[in-house]
Amino acid sequence: MELDEGRLAALQNPGKRTGRGGRGSFFAMMLLERFAGEMTGSPPGSEMLRAVEAARAIGARVQFIDLPIGMTVGSLRKLPWKEKVRLGVDSMVSLALLPFGGFNMSKLTDELEEQLRVFRLRYPELSRLLLDVREQHMAARLRDIMYFTTGQVVAVVGFGHMKSLARSLASMQTKPAYSTSMTWKISTGH
Repeated sequence: MELDEGRLAALQNPGKRTGRGGRGSFFAMMLLERFAGEMTGSPPGSEMLRAVEAARAIGARVQFIDLPIGMTVGSLRKLPWKEKVRLGVDSMVSLALLPFGGFNMSKLTDELEEQLRVFRLRYPELSRLLLDVREQHMAARLRDIMYFTTGQVVAVVGFGHMKSLARSLASMQTKPAYSTSMTWKISTGH
């Protein structure tokens, strides 16, 4: 699950969110979440809440694979000022224009690769923190879960992380399966 326990708690109890990691970082994360919510038409993280509910309803074990939200929010303080200013301006402009723009979510998913490329060019450090660092952590957690688990594993992650995680996991060696068989030859004396 592309969550950590703290993020799940914050999603389940939105009134109890705290600004761990500093006010500016928390505000930046809040703007990013609001921007994502405006684009998709649903509150940020609502799909993760539904996935947790569905997993628990069928008795599946839920594992959290994302970096703790405090680490991600705290790392936003280290963003270069140029990116912080650009992010603030872009967020405000986007939030002002989205209600009037008739945003089409299918267009977002169709052009996601290009949008991620532009995002990486415009915000190199932010994309490293929000995408690369988290995806490395998620891939490592998924490898551990898959190695030490029998049966099916279902990972629920955001659309933007799917290709990168699939590439990371494609080269994963599965644990060796050992099979033992014995053949006995009994001599009957003939």
